[in-house]
Amino acid sequence: MKNNPTLFDLVHVLDKANENMILAWKKLFKVNIGISHILVLSYLKEHGKSKPSDIAKYLEFAPPSLTHLAEKLIHNQYCVRCQDSYDRRISYIQITPLGLEILEEASLLGAEMRQEYFKILSEDEIQKLFSIYTKLTSQ
Repeated sequence: MKNNPTLFDLVHVLDKANENMILAWKKLFKVNIGISHILVLSYLKEHGKSKPSDIAKYLEFAPPSLTHLAEKLIHNQYCVRCQDSYDRRISYIQITPLGLEILEEASLLGAEMRQEYFKILSEDEIQKLFSIYTKLTSQ
């Protein structure tokens, strides 16, 4: 390990760690949706039916990206689009029972993967890592 890593060393190591986690996730989770889709489902479970713009803002996704994610979730029947009863120009996205099932499956697998992938770190180190990543992404 370098004593004074360059920016490029840091970016490379972070990319490699993230890539390894994503590849492991894709290999184990047999449903054809990604981590961003799971984040949307999780938001909907926690907050109930929501406007796409609110979801995008909360998850810090570009609105067009959220539209693309929502379309795939709707196509796979994990969510439905519903209109506001007073203003038909306003639409919401709502998680379906199938979406809740998929989210539960993903959550269980995610917990197993977290345990396995981070087993070399203490719980304190995991919290510090999360804190560091959060600081880096909030600049």
